[in-house]
Amino acid sequence: MNSYSIIEQFSYPGLFFLLILGGLGIPLFPEDLILIACGVMISMGIIKPVPAVLISYAGLILSDFMLYWAGRRFGRKIVTNHRFEKILSPAKFLIIEKKFRRHSTLIMLLGRLLVGFRTQVFLLSGIAKVSITKFLIIDSFGSAVVLTIMVTAGYLGGKFLERVQKGMLYMEYIVGFLAVVAIILALIYLSYKYLMKSSDIS
Repeated sequence: MNSYSIIEQFSYPGLFFLLILGGLGIPLFPEDLILIACGVMISMGIIKPVPAVLISYAGLILSDFMLYWAGRRFGRKIVTNHRFEKILSPAKFLIIEKKFRRHSTLIMLLGRLLVGFRTQVFLLSGIAKVSITKFLIIDSFGSAVVLTIMVTAGYLGGKFLERVQKGMLYMEYIVGFLAVVAIILALIYLSYKYLMKSSDIS
């Protein structure tokens, strides 16, 4: 059963729990694809936009906070525990930590945008004892950006497919969809380039 069918079958609770699982790093349920599926289903009228967006937003923040709390609660033990090595290895921890101490706000924002670094950054935020208030403010902003981009991409994509099925191709949907995809790719590229540059400097 894929993310789409789970959301369709269980509606809002399914969407919420899928985002929790995806946010915690479960590979079968990638966060971004769930949000895109959410946008597609909004465009098709399967779920309503306001409750879907609010539930998605809550799911993103809650999953991020759970990782933050785990880092804050268990500290550096996470880095040495074999259960967490695949999520945050000692080598990755040292690379990110050096830069994190000086640019925690920027790295937390970039971590929210970059798929491969989210879990590590949120755990590190807790390990580094970033204040709960600061973490929630930054994460709330980052989550809003990601939510807007991904759900919009899914919504435009869903509308585009709907028009194709009806034999009606509208240029605004094509341009809008491509623009959103370009923004996503640009953000991912710039974030990845920055983190790689930071790793080289370290």
